[in-house]
Amino acid sequence: MINPNASNEPDLSAERHQLLGIVEGRSRAAIRGFCQRLPELPRAAYARALTGMGYLYEAFDLMFAIIATNIQATHDQSDYQARFNAMQNVLRPFASEFGIEPDRPLQRPHRKLYLDFYQAAAGQPWPSHYPADASNPWLKCGRYWTNVMIQRLQAKDLDAIQRARYDLGYHWSVEYLSVEEFDELRVGWKAVGIEAPYMNAHCDVEAEHADCATAAIVAFTSVDDPLVVQGIRDHEDDLEGFYMECTDLIIRESMVHRRVAPDSSASASV
Repeated sequence: MINPNASNEPDLSAERHQLLGIVEGRSRAAIRGFCQRLPELPRAAYARALTGMGYLYEAFDLMFAIIATNIQATHDQSDYQARFNAMQNVLRPFASEFGIEPDRPLQRPHRKLYLDFYQAAAGQPWPSHYPADASNPWLKCGRYWTNVMIQRLQAKDLDAIQRARYDLGYHWSVEYLSVEEFDELRVGWKAVGIEAPYMNAHCDVEAEHADCATAAIVAFTSVDDPLVVQGIRDHEDDLEGFYMECTDLIIRESMVHRRVAPDSSASASV
């Protein structure tokens, strides 16, 4: 919903409940598994990990832009009122990424908050550009899952209206699953001694944004639209895959660290 306190906003609790029934919980299990392994990630690997994960987190800005573009691109086919209502509800979470929220002072952009998070955790400045080479496996992971998600949204086998309906389901899944995602990440990073306003900024607004995503679906199509359902399931698959690969990378980093650490200590004692 645009304003959860407004009396003229429709009650979408039934639609929300139906959409929630599509989510299987696999992505949350993967995120929780990642967070449980986070203490095993060597501090020396934080810069690599946060660069790669940050690549995907920033890519959601691009995904929001694609979703909005694909909805507006139906202007010669979709219902006028359905289109502008859907657009309004899609644009609010997108604008929030840059600190723009209705009835609130201008906030810091999420990219600035992530830069601060990176510097606090990694102890070094955020790079001005993502490295072009593939030597960082975390960045390779971030790029891979970014491409998977973008290709889903581009949905080249669908027509314009079908693509918009699919993207609205994918968008809802992004917004709803991020509620649980950032709850888990905030706890996980706090467990290794890092408080991150970046996480808090998401936790403060994601529930409202999930309501916006529900309203966007209801405005443009229906919650039982098969393309909406497919979009929801596809993003859950993608988010699960990303965090499972990140967990595997923690295990690999930890194994390398354990192999190197004894040699380092032995050398230091000579």
